[in-house]
Amino acid sequence: MNAFEAAEKVGRAADLQRELEALFHSQNRSSRADATSIPATFLRVTVAV
Repeated sequence: MNAFEAAEKVGRAADLQRELEALFHSQNRSSRADATSIPATFLRVTVAV
């Protein structure tokens, strides 16, 4: 979240969001629309509900 805080300070939070979404979509290897498969040697996921 530090990246979003820094981007927000310079008015670029929306740009960061778009870049991350584009990266996610370009790296997702799943053929299903309701699934995600991103090959990686390390992936840390944090989910807050």
